[in-house]
Amino acid sequence: MCGIVGFNFKDKSLLNRMQNTIIHRGPDDSGEYFDEFVSFGHVRLSILDLSNLAHQPMEFDNLVMVYNGEVYNYKEIKKELINLGYSFVSNSDSEVVLKAIHKWGIDAINKFRGMFAIAIYDKTKKKIILIRDRVGVKPLYYYFDGKNFLFSSEIRAIREFKKFDIDKLALSEFFHLGYISDNLSIFKGVKKLLPGHYLEFDLKNKSLNIKNYWKFENYFKISKKSEKEIINELEEVLIDGIKYRMVADVDVGVFLSGGVDSSLVAAILQKNYGNIKTFTIGFEENKYDESRYAKKVADYINSNHTTKILRVNEAKEILKKFVDIYDEPFGDSSGIPTFLVSQVAKENGVKVVLSADGGDELFCGYERYWFSYNLGNKFQKIPFKNFFYYLLNLSENLLLNIPIKNIDHKLGFLKNLLKTSSWNEMYETMIKNYRDDIKNLGLKEVKFIRDYFKFGEKFHPMQGMMLWDFYNYLPNDILVKVDRATMKNSIEGREPLLDNKIIEYSATIPFEYKYKNGESKYILKKVLEKYLPKELIYRKKQGFGIPIFEWFRSDLIDLFEEYFKRDDEIINMEFVRNMFGNFKSGKYVNINKLWFVLVYLMWKEKYY
Repeated sequence: MCGIVGFNFKDKSLLNRMQNTIIHRGPDDSGEYFDEFVSFGHVRLSILDLSNLAHQPMEFDNLVMVYNGEVYNYKEIKKELINLGYSFVSNSDSEVVLKAIHKWGIDAINKFRGMFAIAIYDKTKKKIILIRDRVGVKPLYYYFDGKNFLFSSEIRAIREFKKFDIDKLALSEFFHLGYISDNLSIFKGVKKLLPGHYLEFDLKNKSLNIKNYWKFENYFKISKKSEKEIINELEEVLIDGIKYRMVADVDVGVFLSGGVDSSLVAAILQKNYGNIKTFTIGFEENKYDESRYAKKVADYINSNHTTKILRVNEAKEILKKFVDIYDEPFGDSSGIPTFLVSQVAKENGVKVVLSADGGDELFCGYERYWFSYNLGNKFQKIPFKNFFYYLLNLSENLLLNIPIKNIDHKLGFLKNLLKTSSWNEMYETMIKNYRDDIKNLGLKEVKFIRDYFKFGEKFHPMQGMMLWDFYNYLPNDILVKVDRATMKNSIEGREPLLDNKIIEYSATIPFEYKYKNGESKYILKKVLEKYLPKELIYRKKQGFGIPIFEWFRSDLIDLFEEYFKRDDEIINMEFVRNMFGNFKSGKYVNINKLWFVLVYLMWKEKYY
């Protein structure tokens, strides 16, 4: 795993400054390439071929490459290239990636199984080509102002070029969702290259062209095979994809929560390799602590297991550097234990760790899917919804006086649901902060209507929700969380369930095998039954949350006190202070709202 930076002019000082901001991504080695047209930089975390032969930037014929990621099937591609007359000086996947692109051009990506952010400089065609993996496991930002074109693995590096304005649309997205979606970023003009896309920048004409090379929807050709056949085929695909993630010249571990996904990954690896290391974070607060379940799984499969209890003092220390780990406003508080479990893995000699993300989006794992579906069915049956909304709005001031806990929150939620006219709008209402909150903060509401939701809805409304999360929540929250937490500890995070063959096979599985008889991830659990007893599989999903409400009520409240005294030229801090006053007086306040404001203010202090 590594970090990459570059731009379309020559400036050694800027390149070195950009490299230094992401040195945590690659502390083992660094390199630069310059000519009159481009500057390319690389920082390396050595995973495959630890020698200098895998040094980057890497050159071959007319191509120069910097590359972040892993292509796990590089040995098969290498054999194919050797048969075509290519020779190799290293045992790295980097050299294979470069020569595959030399041979097949952009079509080479269709051969790659892995995670990658690639930058290619074609000296003959005078082009820079950026490529991001199918799901967005590896980050890739770019900026173009009509003259200057820059790219980097993290936004902090591009910030070295100049001072950027805050993008208010992106900030609204953050306060809606807790992350910034799509091709926006917190800095105006800086964008993310979308997963499954590549970008060509013409150095002569100073123009760019972006193309989509992979779409999940293209694989929804529903199988007519029996349940037993699908279980057996899915197991084979899972074993294949998970085993590929063991390709490394260093020790590999697994993040184990005790849930279905991580238990499946750990069990398959332990059965095929043995003596794997598993790592779990627990909490003193019992209702958040899943470590006991992870310990039971680890004991059953006999892995070399480590549990670390996250206490409030340690959380506070991580919180102080939260915006150093996540260099855009990032509201997922589970980033704190994710950073700590990465730290624990590194302390135990592990340089590569497997995280089992993606199973929820592929196999219907989130409780919000069936909750939203059941609630949506009920609301669709309400006659004269618009008239009911009108009456509710007219009598809202009277209703707010009813002595029901959290009455304002419940009325706002009800009003927003009544205004929805599609499954897509209803699901967005379920997962984002309400429009009144955004308005009171001084920002504009953002809508996220997506074509792929309608595509998924053809199979089942919950399939539409899953696609929404696959293209939004997964790459912009979950994968950002794991990438930054592992990379800040200079270890590589891998996502075995997001192997493209697993994703593509999941699309062929009928929805009724993903959610059956009220059982989420039904088909995945059937595979897991081959590895674990049922009592370790069938339990209520808990999620990787932290006791943030309890901590901010007591030990961490001073952070709110410190930052909420300040004013801000974008968001309405009077509204925030009123909300905080209600929180301190014991009234119901959604703690995530205050947490998002705190994260934004901490981020702004460091980066703006």
